[in-house]
Amino acid sequence: MLNDTIVSISSGYGISAISVIRISGNLVNEIIKKIFKKELKERYAHYLKLFNSEGKVIDDVIAIYYKAPRSYTGEDMLEIFSHGGIIIPKMIVREIIKIGARQAEPGEFTKRAFLNGKMDLIQSRTINEIINAKNEFAIFPLRERIEGKLSKKIENLKEHLLDLLKEIEARIDFEEDVPEISKEEVFERISNILKIFEDLINNSASMEKISEGISVVIIGKANVGKSSIFNKLLGYERAIVSDIPGTTRDYISEYININGVLFKVIDTAGIREAIDLIEKIGIERSLNLSKFSDIVVFVLSAENIEEFEIELLNKVPKDKLILVVNKCEISRPIIENYNPIYVSVKANIGFEELKEALYNKAISEISADYYFSKSEFELLQYAYDRIKETLSLKYEPLDIISHQIRIAVNSISRLLGIEDLPEEILNRVFRDFCIGK
Repeated sequence: MLNDTIVSISSGYGISAISVIRISGNLVNEIIKKIFKKELKERYAHYLKLFNSEGKVIDDVIAIYYKAPRSYTGEDMLEIFSHGGIIIPKMIVREIIKIGARQAEPGEFTKRAFLNGKMDLIQSRTINEIINAKNEFAIFPLRERIEGKLSKKIENLKEHLLDLLKEIEARIDFEEDVPEISKEEVFERISNILKIFEDLINNSASMEKISEGISVVIIGKANVGKSSIFNKLLGYERAIVSDIPGTTRDYISEYININGVLFKVIDTAGIREAIDLIEKIGIERSLNLSKFSDIVVFVLSAENIEEFEIELLNKVPKDKLILVVNKCEISRPIIENYNPIYVSVKANIGFEELKEALYNKAISEISADYYFSKSEFELLQYAYDRIKETLSLKYEPLDIISHQIRIAVNSISRLLGIEDLPEEILNRVFRDFCIGK
């Protein structure tokens, strides 16, 4: 536990019916006695008068006391539910600071929960993701992360790695005290561990995609109706629409929500031979965005489809493509090897089908058993690559194999926020092999 006591208005500043003030640290019991003039029963909602240092009543509040370690932070903790607004919560915080607490830094309550072993780094990161979630779809996967679904899977993986590392290092450091282990057994266990890795990697999705939105870029020739389609998806006139080619000279983006899934939709400059430098840069950005977006909505016009458009269309990966043919009130041309969605901005046709296609493609992209942030997945992938490399070390000494496994375990430990690997391995060796009796 840390030695100081922190306080913060946890419900945020502003006008509201109720405010929540949270206090954590070793001064909690002293604070309770001074502001309530009595001791509080643990984990019980008390209705009390809250006094200032002059003995005047600031407010009637509900207070709940949590005794360490049975609290969110793992420390003695107090939650006060006061009337809302700006003045009363500030007065209460000021009184608590007078007694010896300090203003909490952003995220410090969760940081203390992590430092005190109440949650691992994965769960700690997820708290902030839930607070900042922009769509409903994100909530349930994030809840699973907080409840430890991913942490348990990774801890299980780490257990397998540590057990194997223990077996190998016991033979290296205490050769005379433990029976031999065959290389065949070592590599059989490595193969089983790789299967656990592959289950995690193959059944995972990006946490950023569910919390920050699936990126959708609308591209196509100038004047095919991209900006009109962009506005239709948004439900209002965001992009300037004109019959003059080159109206959109740079990309613009907005968020939309389809059935609880968040999309970041990007309208881009029309692809054509640019007439000036600014338009040329806009077109280059359009093509660039299509490479890095999750979904590409490629727009053709039923009025006139040119050969260069089809050539460009064929370069878009099929797994991220949605082909849209606009102005279908004129005609519905067949596009060989493609199954387009026919829309008409003029007749307001096809936009529900387009939204459904976006939703279905997004669901296939983000539905998974496990969700990783980019940095977490990189640590997992790095560990997997190190273990996979051991398969080429069948004729090398055990200490070289051990080194690779140790690097992998360190990467997994960093993912969980644990750094005490050497001691952990040594403890296992002595515990399981009775070294030195």
